[in-house]
Amino acid sequence: MMPGYMSGLTVSARVFVLNKRFMSDRSIGIFDCGNEFNLANNPSQWLSDYSEFIAAQLGSLSQQPKNVVMVGVSEGGLVASKIAAKTPAITHLAIIGYGGYSVRQMYKILEQKGQLPVDVGKLWKEVPSDPRSIEKSWNDGTYRWWSDMMDIDPLPDFLKLNIPVIVGVGEKDELMPVESALFLDEKFKEAGKDNLILKVYPESDHRLNGNGVSHRNEFFSELSRLLQPKHNLTVKRDGREAARPITSTLGISVNEWYLCNL
Repeated sequence: MMPGYMSGLTVSARVFVLNKRFMSDRSIGIFDCGNEFNLANNPSQWLSDYSEFIAAQLGSLSQQPKNVVMVGVSEGGLVASKIAAKTPAITHLAIIGYGGYSVRQMYKILEQKGQLPVDVGKLWKEVPSDPRSIEKSWNDGTYRWWSDMMDIDPLPDFLKLNIPVIVGVGEKDELMPVESALFLDEKFKEAGKDNLILKVYPESDHRLNGNGVSHRNEFFSELSRLLQPKHNLTVKRDGREAARPITSTLGISVNEWYLCNL
């Protein structure tokens, strides 16, 4: 899956992919993943696992790479932004289908736009009544997943970042409203930060597909451009700026919004 998914990447890179716990290799895992998966399918476990994985991969290298890129897709954007904010080794962050709103804020916007095919009132009313349940579910997610995810504010971690950040979102994203990414861009500008690049792809959905065309190639081509030494965005560490040559390692977190939630 990954070579095709990232075919627009033109730089020399080593790509590392880590599945969530209790998902088999190459599984797309949409249904019936079991209780073990559901118990481990929470932000705290994701952060622990991905942080450990990245540290282990970097620790195994005899020579540290010039660039380490964290990529987060959908709910993986939450994980990737948090890890990038606390991991000095990460030099670039790339996000697809995620922005600056909490899940609650996103669903309120989608409801206002008439883009929710289900009654979100049940989510707000029933999940808090049994927030640790992995047996009960709403819209393909266990109550525990929704309870853990609903009110996490991603904005503080994003605003901590002084590394280049690129965000790609579909204009007609049916799961993460484009307003969430526009809000993130606005908050970066309000904070006087110029390290965020927002790419909104017209007529495109959550996976950057639209009118029979995948815009992921464009997104990863833009990421490749950011990794070129001549690009004017620089990596900032401890208040100092240092230009980075072409990447030799790419860390990637690919979490789709509804992977294995039943």
